[in-house]
Amino acid sequence: MVRTEIVESWRRSRLNGVDPDRVPCVEGEPSLDSRTARVAIPVLTSMADVLIGANTSLLLSAPDGTLLWRWDEDSLLRSRLNRSSVVIGTRWSEDVIGTNGLGTALETARAVTVNGTEHFNEALHDFACAGAPIRHPVTHRVTGVLSVTSLVEHASSLMAPTLLRLAHDIEEELYGETSMHERQMLRHFLAERRRTRSAVVVVSADVVIANSLATSMDLDHSALWQRIEGGPDDVIGLELSSGSRVTVCRPVHRGGVLVGAVVVAEEMPASAVVRPTPTRARDPRRQERPWIRVVAQLRSTASTTDRLLVVGEHGTGKRAALRAAVADSDIAYRELDCATVDEVGHEQWLADARALVEHVDELLVLAHLDDLDDRTCRALATILDRAPRIDGSDLRLAATVSAAAFHSDLLPRVILDQFPPLTFEIPPLRKRTDDALTRLVDQGVGMPRLSHEVIQAVQRHPWPGNHRQLEEFRRWLVRQNRPVVTTADLPPAWLHEVTRGHLTAMQAAESDAIATALREHGGNKAAAATALGISRSSLYRKLREYRLR
Repeated sequence: MVRTEIVESWRRSRLNGVDPDRVPCVEGEPSLDSRTARVAIPVLTSMADVLIGANTSLLLSAPDGTLLWRWDEDSLLRSRLNRSSVVIGTRWSEDVIGTNGLGTALETARAVTVNGTEHFNEALHDFACAGAPIRHPVTHRVTGVLSVTSLVEHASSLMAPTLLRLAHDIEEELYGETSMHERQMLRHFLAERRRTRSAVVVVSADVVIANSLATSMDLDHSALWQRIEGGPDDVIGLELSSGSRVTVCRPVHRGGVLVGAVVVAEEMPASAVVRPTPTRARDPRRQERPWIRVVAQLRSTASTTDRLLVVGEHGTGKRAALRAAVADSDIAYRELDCATVDEVGHEQWLADARALVEHVDELLVLAHLDDLDDRTCRALATILDRAPRIDGSDLRLAATVSAAAFHSDLLPRVILDQFPPLTFEIPPLRKRTDDALTRLVDQGVGMPRLSHEVIQAVQRHPWPGNHRQLEEFRRWLVRQNRPVVTTADLPPAWLHEVTRGHLTAMQAAESDAIATALREHGGNKAAAATALGISRSSLYRKLREYRLR
């Protein structure tokens, strides 16, 4: 079965009119003068020696997909790449070449692997490649793409983790190169974002930092900065084509010179919106927080059925999503927890269920349905069989089920048959890292600021406990009596989970063995290395690789 991300890439390739039978040689504008290229190439060159003998090639592209730099030591791979026009100066964006590691990573702004026949272009079917975006440490914009490529027969499972490590190293070097001006602008942005939930953008001649609301406005940042330079006070009250009005324009000075500004915009009443010029069409859902999108999708699904199973890992917010989905309706929300059967008694719980299902004008949510035993499931099924049904009505009965129980077919058929085959699955928090970051950052007074490295750790964390774990972590942050929390302040166990979330099963086992050896020998690295049967240099390397302290 072809992966969803590959199918979506194929669809985009077809819509862009990409020819699957040939590789076009479209020239871009290569420039090695960009900060990303100046920082990345030394990092990649030093890493290249380690890859000798791995039959791989390293590629670096500009933000438009133009190939800036290439390294390969295998003559066979080099000649095959040359024949396929993988040469410096050509564009490898998805709209030109179709599905490929470099171009698809650029299009989706996330790491991706493309193997053999997953390439849209048939001429690339002999290659396996992984691509990862390189993000600016301040603005988080994609400033380039890194790719590791090999022939299919030489492909290794280490390609993707090696690539991510390289991209991370480059981003760390970029952060070290970041100017004082950019850091100053970032501080102003974070401070303003904590004060308001409106659209916030910090702008200067060469820096733009915006939250999701401001990004969705399609602002002409260059024109906005020119207007600010003419007089910051004149910008207040400026009506934007998105239907918002600038309410705050706070200038940023250094040495008495205007070097930037913090701009806040809020929505205007519909009657007051002025749109002097048409703007290009855009999909507003692209800038919605993942949680808002989940609730909207659940609300849409709920309007098509009267009964629904809501599936998700423990702590993903299944009941919270259901409450939010009906919050603006006239339907009353009632909840019956299946985990309380033993507490209230079997007969009393069934009596409560019987009374609740008779109210056809309310939504009844059976929480933790997978906690019921077979006997109670059969009794509940009998009650639901007799419950009144209204054809064409909106959602009246929902049940929440753990993803583990649902996907393992642990629910008795007698209860599953009470629900239509349509289900709704809440994605885990690790797939909604923007929600986690918003919960931790936009908390106002009492919440310390997170360093750039901690923000990255939050985004990489697998959050196995989902929202429950996030809430406990937030409470821990509030109790930290310091203005800024850095990685040195974070609990080692939490940091270990960040690393484990990106390890293979074998790597996780190795990481656990090293951590155990260190504990057993009181942190003595020499003794731990001896117990593990490895050299101290190997132990130190693995400590850095697995981020063990």
